[in-house]
Amino acid sequence: MVLNPNLKEHLAHFGLKVELLDKTDKSMVEMEIDMNQRIGEWATLTESGSKLTPVFGPGFTGLQSLGNTCYLNSVVQMLMSIPSIVKIYENAKDNEFEKIKFDSSFVDNLDFQLCRLTHGMISGKYSRKPAESNINELDADDSQPGIRPTIFKDIIGKSHPDFSGSQQQDAQMFFLHLLTVLERKSNLEFPGHCLQFEVEDRIECGATGRVKYINRIEDYLPFPIPMEASINQPDVDAYLARKKAGGHDFKEEIVRPVITFDSCVKTFSTEEVVLDFHSSALNGESTFAKKTMRLKTFPDYLFIQMKKFDADPVTHQPYKLNVEVLMPDEIDLSCLKAKGGLQPGEVELEDSPSSRENKNTIVPDDAIVSQLASMGFSFEGCKKAVIYTKNSGVEAAMNWVMEHMEDSDFNEPMKEEGDGSASNEFVPSEESIATVMSMGFSATQAKHVLKKTDGNVERAVEWIFSHPDEMNEANNPAPSKKPLTDGPSKYSLQACISHMGTSHLVGHYVCHIRKDDSQWVIFNDNKVALSENPPKTLAYLYLYKRI
Repeated sequence: MVLNPNLKEHLAHFGLKVELLDKTDKSMVEMEIDMNQRIGEWATLTESGSKLTPVFGPGFTGLQSLGNTCYLNSVVQMLMSIPSIVKIYENAKDNEFEKIKFDSSFVDNLDFQLCRLTHGMISGKYSRKPAESNINELDADDSQPGIRPTIFKDIIGKSHPDFSGSQQQDAQMFFLHLLTVLERKSNLEFPGHCLQFEVEDRIECGATGRVKYINRIEDYLPFPIPMEASINQPDVDAYLARKKAGGHDFKEEIVRPVITFDSCVKTFSTEEVVLDFHSSALNGESTFAKKTMRLKTFPDYLFIQMKKFDADPVTHQPYKLNVEVLMPDEIDLSCLKAKGGLQPGEVELEDSPSSRENKNTIVPDDAIVSQLASMGFSFEGCKKAVIYTKNSGVEAAMNWVMEHMEDSDFNEPMKEEGDGSASNEFVPSEESIATVMSMGFSATQAKHVLKKTDGNVERAVEWIFSHPDEMNEANNPAPSKKPLTDGPSKYSLQACISHMGTSHLVGHYVCHIRKDDSQWVIFNDNKVALSENPPKTLAYLYLYKRI
């Protein structure tokens, strides 16, 4: 690096006045300091400063990195630490393995790959000491062969704009995508059942005080991090002052803001003010509302996200909060227990007349539609995606788009209920069903494809060849769902996933899992070792088990 002591004068020669310019990026010194701090974060989360003892055998199988797939490896390791999930695929293993004997193409089947991956991880076959393995490319740090989850990643990420590629991704988003795929495409019992819980949203009209309760199912609990609640802010301010004064020679260990978990729970439970709320009590006039969220049920396992990732409101660049959250080994969330609907003295905020007349009609969220349309998809196609996924978010709608964008009617306006052109309960004619069945399909498959194409046989044939996976699903309907589990609100920490890096688009993930209720183990791709100091305060995702 060359230092120019006369830089100000040289720039002035070209009409650039340094004193009038605004700083838009970090200096080399600042970037070097930040890099040193990130290296420190890496060492803390991976425990690279300690001589860890490698472990091998059943339940200690690592997953090889396919290039930025540590997010997948960490999420899979965490889910496979839940015995009920392992049991699902171990019980189905023999049946799925038998199928492959008669159909080699079955190797690309989702259920087969799930059973294969699960068995490989718990059998210990791929978790052997280097001296016992036939792998010659092992690192010198006692890594193990591990499993290379190539086919599993291809199947799970198929057609997804993010997870089908090789870039780093958000582990939380992958967790949701994985559960969505398993729920929609697997014919085995849904493994996310032990994680799901019912949420009760309470919405109070700010003008009239009337209330409405809305129930929905969630897979995880996101907690905001209130930076203003830092319990060591004077220490942080002093550190930042020393850092600024120290310049290039500053070598101190970073002092992060420390937030208590109780502060996060308090922020989560605080009323949220919703502006521009159209109240049915005011005949649709705009006012404001107060919204709170509580849990109606408590699952066997609670998946918690600490909302560390955000985006700059001006540049829209993603960044991560460099903060510590004091996560307890045991938590009690009884303060978040829902009261259970309308309470004495409360007046219900009823649906508007138009909502009652069209209670089965879903009005698409314009924000989600616009966000999808900005990616280049047709407006009508985006509108359908949002309606069919019931306004559940951009990711769910995007998944629907990727699966249906080749449909012949994808870009056509959606037929509205009651316009005389179609019905939600469309029944194909017996003649059309017989025609499709003559091509070798079952009656269930024939009815399914004809409903998708409004009874048009020619379009049905095109649809069949462009959606072979969905035709197989139609012939093998998924098993019915179990009722949600519920019980006490006390939990103990079972596992955590940590991220190192400046945003979810870069960096690395590792997973720490508590084994035998006492010993923690670190899963760093295919490196598995006993953990000496699990980074409980720095993790991003947490798995708690009901006590």
